[in-house]
Amino acid sequence: MDKRKVILDVDTGADDAVAIMLALLAPELEVIGICSVNGNREVRLTTDNTLRVLDLLGRGEVPVYRGCEYPMVSTLKPGRKPNIPWREGMMTGVEALVHGDHLEIPETDLKEQEECAVSYLVHALKNAKEKITLIPVGPLTNIGMALRVAPEIAENIEEIMIMGGGFLTNNSSAVSEYNVWVDPEAAEIVMQSGCKITWVPLDATHECYLTTEDAAEIRKLGTKTADAVAAIIEKRTKGYSNDVDMKEYSGAPVHDALAVCALLDPTVLTEVEEVNCHVDIAAGYADGQTCLDRRMRTNKEAPNCRFAMHADREKFRSMVIDILKLADR
Repeated sequence: MDKRKVILDVDTGADDAVAIMLALLAPELEVIGICSVNGNREVRLTTDNTLRVLDLLGRGEVPVYRGCEYPMVSTLKPGRKPNIPWREGMMTGVEALVHGDHLEIPETDLKEQEECAVSYLVHALKNAKEKITLIPVGPLTNIGMALRVAPEIAENIEEIMIMGGGFLTNNSSAVSEYNVWVDPEAAEIVMQSGCKITWVPLDATHECYLTTEDAAEIRKLGTKTADAVAAIIEKRTKGYSNDVDMKEYSGAPVHDALAVCALLDPTVLTEVEEVNCHVDIAAGYADGQTCLDRRMRTNKEAPNCRFAMHADREKFRSMVIDILKLADR
């Protein structure tokens, strides 16, 4: 079986950790590199957390490249992106349960590569013998920067499977999702790249929550990897305890994992629309909004992406458990 070559771009983070585990365990994928980026926490922490996940799985041979410390331009204007980057110790209380500074996974001696993530993306994609799929599940800073440095790399990108954005469901403002809100300019560069793009937005990920009952079933698999995933679900459930939707289910979305599952089986996403999407970069009330043109008009721009409006929770749940069964530690 020919494996699909992928590069993950992560701001690890709890749900990023699960996404990394699934991608590394899935027999259909070959993870040739992982890029870290500022997002859930500062890039120093997201890089360390990524390395911890690799060590847990015994996959220290997979190279990790540290990415951008800051968004492209969004933090230049004071007050536009408060608290970005999230430095160690800045976030406390229930919000810290969703993403702690350090994953509750043992520390590691694994080291990042000397080459930075943007340089790696440019070189890897320029020299690719076959097309590579990107799975960015954090802010799109690294990929946006790489496309600015060398726009021609888009020719060697098979697909970009983005966890981010939102239509009716958002979390950083009334109309914007966190990953896009952090670096709207990078997201808009990606949208103008001409690449095949699929959005896995909050509308889909919030429907694919995992519950404490799911965590208990996962823990029965009896591996360190399963234990780590179960603990992440349980901790995130506490972090979502005040969420209007999630507290009803005693669960929490594991957003980034859905992007990996969608690459493995696109039918886990439902009501996927081909639309034209641009990202608001005006720094006003709609800063970071994924603006979908759903008008029934003949003079609108052509579709430039696929955008999932819903997802199948039972299929997602089954996929996560089946993939975790492949872990041997």
